[in-house]
Amino acid sequence: MQMFLQALFEGLINGSTIALVAMGVSLVWGVMGILSFSQGEFLMLAMFITFYINAYFGLDPLLCLPFAMVALFVIGFAIYKLIIARALKGPTLSQRLITFALSMVLVNTALLVFSGDFKTIPTETLMFSGSIQLGLLIVPLQKLVPLILSLSVALFMFWFLNKTRTGTAIRAVSMNKTAAGLVGINADRIYSLAFGLSAATAGAAGCALTYFYYVYPNVGKNFQLWSFIAVVLGGFGSIPGAFVGGLIMGIADTMTGVYVNAALKYVGVIVVFLLIVQFKPKGLFGGK
Repeated sequence: MQMFLQALFEGLINGSTIALVAMGVSLVWGVMGILSFSQGEFLMLAMFITFYINAYFGLDPLLCLPFAMVALFVIGFAIYKLIIARALKGPTLSQRLITFALSMVLVNTALLVFSGDFKTIPTETLMFSGSIQLGLLIVPLQKLVPLILSLSVALFMFWFLNKTRTGTAIRAVSMNKTAAGLVGINADRIYSLAFGLSAATAGAAGCALTYFYYVYPNVGKNFQLWSFIAVVLGGFGSIPGAFVGGLIMGIADTMTGVYVNAALKYVGVIVVFLLIVQFKPKGLFGGK
């Protein structure tokens, strides 16, 4: 039982990070109809922002969260205005590939600016370190804090999209852009907000990851592919589905590594994905 609980906890940690990245992918797809291949790179940028704020000012990653999310929102907003908005006026293929090209540009720019060295935040600068005993479960605080952080950001996203006027406008545009325009909603403004918000959620994931993960230019690739699978698993365009899909993938990954073989953990994730899609082709929250 102790091994099961420990594996479940580790799976939730990994899954919550994937879920935040997947929520951004799902938001962009649901609102704009394009796949964001740059979510992993937004996560990477947030990790570097957090790392350097910590290096120069000694701030804990938790305190860096507002700076990282605001910075990524501004970056996402600017990228939409300068690049994505133009691509949306072009052929469908251009819309599909523009974020893939953006991903390569961001990774190679990071390699030039930051180098390919692996970086970590020193443990002594963290507000929370060590571990606590919760029944049979030994919980490292360096992983508990990111889990709570990820869940809090996800809950905020659900609240924002469902309970605020701007969130309602975003959902209206995702349902019917033309009808939303007829009632006075500016679709281009909503697109820019949605893209900025998707980048900010990836920024929150990156900030949380620095508690226990290496910082390097290609770190986003580890989460980008899994986030796409999580989106398909939850149902394209469904924010709750993307979050649940990410958690399922994280748990499947860890459970397979613990109970089967660490070398086969990715196989375990794909098997779980195929089994669910077999019975729910449109994903868990994708309707019938």
